[in-house]
Amino acid sequence: MGVKLTDLRIEKTQAALFDALGDLLTEKPFFEITVSDLSRKAGIGRQTFYRHFESIGDMLEVRFQQSKEEQLSIAKKSLEDGEDWRLAIHRFAFERVAAEPLIARTILCGEAGPNALTNFHDQIITLHRMAPHNQFEATAPELQRFVAPIHAGALVAVLLEWIDAGCAPDAQTMSQFLVNASVMP
Repeated sequence: MGVKLTDLRIEKTQAALFDALGDLLTEKPFFEITVSDLSRKAGIGRQTFYRHFESIGDMLEVRFQQSKEEQLSIAKKSLEDGEDWRLAIHRFAFERVAAEPLIARTILCGEAGPNALTNFHDQIITLHRMAPHNQFEATAPELQRFVAPIHAGALVAVLLEWIDAGCAPDAQTMSQFLVNASVMP
């Protein structure tokens, strides 16, 4: 029972920190936000922040890793269920971005550090490898290594443009658009 309580406290504190970061990003650029600003806005002490994260960049890395694991799980389940896995993973990405657009922008623009974009690229490669068929088999072998970076770059550009458009049209429409446009296998 104590573990659940602890887990709930951790989730509540981390949710407060992410909410505070989203609010602060409306006030100033990411690189100007300090742990003190974030802690104050979240209503916690600095030491509490450091019990959860090493830095604000680490906080974003944790969020990205959580999203990455969820997206891979969705892809696997969709493949097992015979559903259109591309639609499912795109919808997840758009829904996640819509939930925290300013945090997503920070990650996608590289303001959160180069690891975020590298991790995003690695995620696209992992998703490519999961594909039930490779629509790029006709691509020359020496060019195969460039397929995932093309998709990663295109997806970053589309997500950033969508954030600028106020996350409209909705996530389902954008997901279907990407599947139809064959931006990613």
